[in-house]
Amino acid sequence: MARRKELKNIASGLYGSFISRNNDIGGYWGIGKLCLLAQQSETRKVLLDLLARSVAPESADFSKLVNGYYLFLQKQLATRGIPGEWVHSAIIELDFAPDDLNGKHIPITTWGNLFKLTVAITDDMKKNHTVYGYSYCEPHNPRKESKSAGAERF
Repeated sequence: MARRKELKNIASGLYGSFISRNNDIGGYWGIGKLCLLAQQSETRKVLLDLLARSVAPESADFSKLVNGYYLFLQKQLATRGIPGEWVHSAIIELDFAPDDLNGKHIPITTWGNLFKLTVAITDDMKKNHTVYGYSYCEPHNPRKESKSAGAERF
């Protein structure tokens, strides 16, 4: 029997997949490309609305990525027998200048600047199922990065 509390597990799965280095766009890390979008748009946040299949700030370059994660969400709902009507919203938010570290020290594990990734699924009863974490990245720069030789994920 499906339960709304399983939406937190789905949010966690989306988070893990999205932050992964396997999340690539054209052979480069998707988060680095989204960081470049934020920089070019002079904003600190990028929002991916999975149900609307949109990105803010707007960019057609990420439609394949958003559609891929929309399908990921739909597959996870179907696998757990959760009706799509239970999901009111599904947002992936990247904040490239987070200021709410909640007193945490985030160790530097790679090069770049700190960012916060949040995946929030709101159900039809207005309950939030949210997962977040921090990591580091730089805006996409093909001169500094190696392009993946594997098949493009999205």
